[in-house]
Amino acid sequence: MLNKIKRVLGKSFLKKYKLRVQKNSHTSLDHCLKVARGMISKSKYCFLITHGEGNWPSARMVQPIVEPDTFIIWLGTNPTLRKVREIKENPYVTIAFGQERENANLIIYGKAFQENNIRAKVKHWIGSWILFFPRGPRGEDFVSIKVEPLEMEIMNFKKYIVTEPFGLKPVKLKIDNGSWKITNMA
Repeated sequence: MLNKIKRVLGKSFLKKYKLRVQKNSHTSLDHCLKVARGMISKSKYCFLITHGEGNWPSARMVQPIVEPDTFIIWLGTNPTLRKVREIKENPYVTIAFGQERENANLIIYGKAFQENNIRAKVKHWIGSWILFFPRGPRGEDFVSIKVEPLEMEIMNFKKYIVTEPFGLKPVKLKIDNGSWKITNMA
């Protein structure tokens, strides 16, 4: 009997939660972009996914530097690594951010470019990277990767960015003539 009461109360709680999220759904363009910027600012790391050799995508955790107004993402790496080779082969990449506390994710699809310009390498440098690149941003063992965003997907339960069917599809945005536009709502 106790288990039945727990199940009923659990279902009741979940139903109320779902109704509250649906009622407060806020999927406007401005809200989605604001929440996306907030998610990025709270993320020390993200996953870079490239087109790997064979049939498998390659994923690795990286520390991004993000320009919040444009969503351009900069990554530092060694030019001899697999991700650089894979980007040269196919520059279309996926970058994934997650926020467990907000039950949220942000996926950015973009085009990546290797940047060897010293000014860009110095500008997009994090001091702790000296552990991996002993010669610093001017060294031959360091290159910047610039990812220009083309599309985004966002879902954030805490910030009420949830479409129907409930929580199964993200809000999709696409850059069009320099401006973000929502391309779907379910």
